[in-house]
Amino acid sequence: MIKKFHEKLQEITRNVNHMGHLVQKAVEGATESLTEDNSEIAQKVIDGDDKIDDLEMRIEQDCLFIHAEYQPFARDLRLVNSMNIIAIYLERIGDLAVNLAKITRRLEKHKAMFMTPEILDLIREMARLAKCVLASALKAFKNHDAKLASKLDEIDMEVDEIQRVIFKRLFASVVGNDEINREEFALYLSNISLATRYLERIGDQSVNVGERVLIFLTGNYKVLHDDMNEG
Repeated sequence: MIKKFHEKLQEITRNVNHMGHLVQKAVEGATESLTEDNSEIAQKVIDGDDKIDDLEMRIEQDCLFIHAEYQPFARDLRLVNSMNIIAIYLERIGDLAVNLAKITRRLEKHKAMFMTPEILDLIREMARLAKCVLASALKAFKNHDAKLASKLDEIDMEVDEIQRVIFKRLFASVVGNDEINREEFALYLSNISLATRYLERIGDQSVNVGERVLIFLTGNYKVLHDDMNEG
């Protein structure tokens, strides 16, 4: 029974790692489609989301099975619970990637009208950092690296800061500009705001993955409340 338990645990772990790989590809494709105006890549991201959803459901079912069949405890119990929750976070990141890909189409006309090289560079940097947080979170899970998992907030703060800079630049560009088509600019602004919000949420959800890694490795649930304590 112990052998079968560990075999099942390894199977779930492999599925979480595979799901992480698919989510990374989705985020990579979504950010590339956004910054490079590639609607073909955007469609691939949208079409590929079902695989991510299917894996999330499979992982949840397997975690329920392992609870019922083997009743794990201590570190094994934390691992099973954490993998279940990590799969939920990864599924959300996949959805955010889909949302980001959909914005590519809506921005086609407005990017040509309003997008400046400065804003585009800021979005590229924000996307790079969001992908870095995600990659680090998945690496921390795969390698059981508590030190790396505990540092994700530092990168995520940079993502948040770039989002604030983008908003400032966008609003500054319209102040005193009477020639701008304000109705079209409002549509552009709403879509850019959503795009940066999705990138920011990808960073946040990746930090959540890191927190679950810390819980499974250390048993310290206080990491879930660190933000409130700091506030």
